[in-house]
Amino acid sequence: MSGFRFNPSLRRVRQMAGVLAIGALALAVSACSGGAGTATGDMSSISVATSSMFVTVTNTAGLPLLDVNVAIVPVGQPNEYGRFVGRMENAEKREIALGDFNGRDGTPFSLRITRPQSVHVIAKDMNGKNYEVSVPWQQ
Repeated sequence: MSGFRFNPSLRRVRQMAGVLAIGALALAVSACSGGAGTATGDMSSISVATSSMFVTVTNTAGLPLLDVNVAIVPVGQPNEYGRFVGRMENAEKREIALGDFNGRDGTPFSLRITRPQSVHVIAKDMNGKNYEVSVPWQQ
């Protein structure tokens, strides 16, 4: 014959090595992509800070903000835990306890049950300009 022998075990080793190489590459790319996330929106107008007990929202827009809604977005769940703040004056800082956030069905937010992914703030100023800020959860 031609001298080439078919070795099925060598073929499986090569396939497995290829699968492992692709998996390692995918893991490296996902680790470098900023898994914690970055803040999006108009960060110069609304600042958001999180802790194990409070979400702190500060108005730095220069004008009072109206219809301020703050929501905690959990990991892997479609529902949000929201809190309507209403009006915030210029340079006002508001600390909202985590227990004050409720789901649509009235379920209170708890760090023991739900793992938060981010905090989302929507507001508008006196002139009608809309603001939207999303900040990853950090403790």
